[in-house]
Amino acid sequence: MITHNKAKIIMQRNRIKNLIRIMNRHKNVLKWGSNETDRHIQMKLEICKFLKNQGEEFYTEAIFEDGSGRADILAVDREVIIEVYDSEKEESLKNKINKYPLPIILVNAKEEFTEELIQ
Repeated sequence: MITHNKAKIIMQRNRIKNLIRIMNRHKNVLKWGSNETDRHIQMKLEICKFLKNQGEEFYTEAIFEDGSGRADILAVDREVIIEVYDSEKEESLKNKINKYPLPIILVNAKEEFTEELIQ
């Protein structure tokens, strides 16, 4: 039997995942681009590992249906995008903040992962 709270979570997850392309919906899988640094990939891994251990749903390298870009991590249950940056220019990050369909948390790949980085 699905409880009211469980039904709410399912509806929220469906609403958020519909923001990304169907062919890009690989739930709770770590993907990375060839241009990402090892440090960038490691931070994404740490974040994804934390989210998975919390029972949260996420998508990596999520391409938005509206053409607004590709997010490092779409944290579905938190309804946020987590962008890890290493050498990315400030102008590029500002563009993402302005065009992505959800709030963005910026995480510096040079820092050590802590839960507080994604709050």
